[in-house]
Amino acid sequence: MKLPYIKVEYREEETEAPGKMSPALIVGFGLHWAWVYLLMFNGQIILFPQAASMQALLAVTSGAAMALTLLLYALCLKQARVLFATPFAIRRNRFGAAVLMVATVVLCLVGNGLPAAAAPCFAVAGVASGVGTAVLLMSFGVSFSVCDLPTIALCTALSVPVSAIVLTGSLMVAAVVAPVGAVVCLALPFLELLCLNRCSADLVDKLEFAYLTMPVKMGTFAALVGIPSVVFGLLLGVLRTCALATLPIGYEPRLFAGALFAASLATCAALILAMLTLRKSRNFAFRMLIPLMAALLGLLATPAGADDFFRAFALLGSYFMLESCLWMMYADIAQNYRVSAFTTFGFGHGLLSMGSLAGFLLIQPGEVLGFVPGDGSALAVLALVILPLGFSVLPNGAEMRSSLARGRFCPSFAHETDIEDFMRDLPAPTADDAVVAVPVEEGDEGVTVSGQAVVAETPAPSAVDAPGTTPATAPVPQPAPAPASLTPEPPAPPMPQAAETPAQTAGRFKRKCAAVADTFLLSRKETEVLFLLAKGRNSAAIQENLYISAGTANTHMRHIYRKLDVHSQHELIDLVESMDVD
Repeated sequence: MKLPYIKVEYREEETEAPGKMSPALIVGFGLHWAWVYLLMFNGQIILFPQAASMQALLAVTSGAAMALTLLLYALCLKQARVLFATPFAIRRNRFGAAVLMVATVVLCLVGNGLPAAAAPCFAVAGVASGVGTAVLLMSFGVSFSVCDLPTIALCTALSVPVSAIVLTGSLMVAAVVAPVGAVVCLALPFLELLCLNRCSADLVDKLEFAYLTMPVKMGTFAALVGIPSVVFGLLLGVLRTCALATLPIGYEPRLFAGALFAASLATCAALILAMLTLRKSRNFAFRMLIPLMAALLGLLATPAGADDFFRAFALLGSYFMLESCLWMMYADIAQNYRVSAFTTFGFGHGLLSMGSLAGFLLIQPGEVLGFVPGDGSALAVLALVILPLGFSVLPNGAEMRSSLARGRFCPSFAHETDIEDFMRDLPAPTADDAVVAVPVEEGDEGVTVSGQAVVAETPAPSAVDAPGTTPATAPVPQPAPAPASLTPEPPAPPMPQAAETPAQTAGRFKRKCAAVADTFLLSRKETEVLFLLAKGRNSAAIQENLYISAGTANTHMRHIYRKLDVHSQHELIDLVESMDVD
């Protein structure tokens, strides 16, 4: 009798680590949204009473300036690279943006004191607010884009209560002493700037491949990211206006502040729960939060919608959830596919701002959706139409990969056999390849890997040679044989071999790592981990260098080994060294 053959295979669970918090990123991002919400939700009521009549002007100029600035980031990135060429230039741009945001508050205060000049003051204030907000928002986008998905979700979730705490505190203080609220508005941009510079130093400046990005097919990418952004932006504009419409003439700051804080806590809890349970793609939060948003907005059509607290809670909670989901999607696209954060957030958040502005204008009295603010049933129906429509046009992984302009080192692989065929076409190793060069940092000792001599190099981590530079190697001339009738003379010493500069060595090694990352479409964080693994670093060193937890480091290593189809660090080093780069 033939017994059945049973094969037992063990596979390590492909779970993700919960991410590592960056306090500077959480607090700074929370301060940014607190400043925006101060102008958006309560500034014209407590700080700037004159703004009640200038609300449309301030919103239109601010939204248009913000959308235009973000789109210029995406469309004119090559021409504007000189503005971000050095860390000093980047910090100068951020400081200028903070000054513009402070100027916004000053202009609004002047407009309140001089009613005759209110219109031009609020128009200029809106432009200054839009440009300054866009520049700082893009800087946060760069910091988020170098984090892995769990960290993106965790920092986004925790920043929502931070913004609510700052905003509700400002509400309560300004209701008692209005000038104190103005001082808070003036101080927030500079506090945000300090946090932004700190998180950039922790998360971006130390990376080797922070600005190594994949080119995209501009039209395809803009459509994939922009269409859902415009659709959801319409709903955000409607929710914002409806939230403002819930504020009665006898405005009670405590009621609105309580609803705001409750909505932020609910959003934070929902985002963290979605991250822990459904984290499989950039759209994980939408699958959980869209039904929750639909339920909250649907309840507005019931008797519960007549309660001011619940109405404000539902509108603000839906607003926070939707905006957080979109932010995480943009950051994960930039991180997972190594698309420039300027391109991703430029098209994504720029078109989102345009959609939000359109939703705000459509809901003004006398316009198409002018009936929605006072009609909970109409708002529920509108939300139930827009939410599924926006979800249906969200890009999936295959669509995002098709938008990448993949070149020599990044062919569009349809399946794993294409990768295997590509690897078989690589040049076969020669006898000279017996020595594996592993760049190490100063102070490291040479090591031996699998019986092969490993030559230690010391590249300068920050030095990158110019693209296309090829290290020159001069042949070593051999001395001519002496005639037999003459006494042989000592051979002349061979001419020294042309040595590579540290910059050339470091640049060539980094280009090899970049070629592997492009070929196998590694994410930003995986590219940084690959670089350290190819240098012979272990998990502990990777955690320290990249500001990630032990679980996250091990997860990235597993993903890299699987994508590259290697089973050890030695095989990974061989693969990197076998890449042929110019």
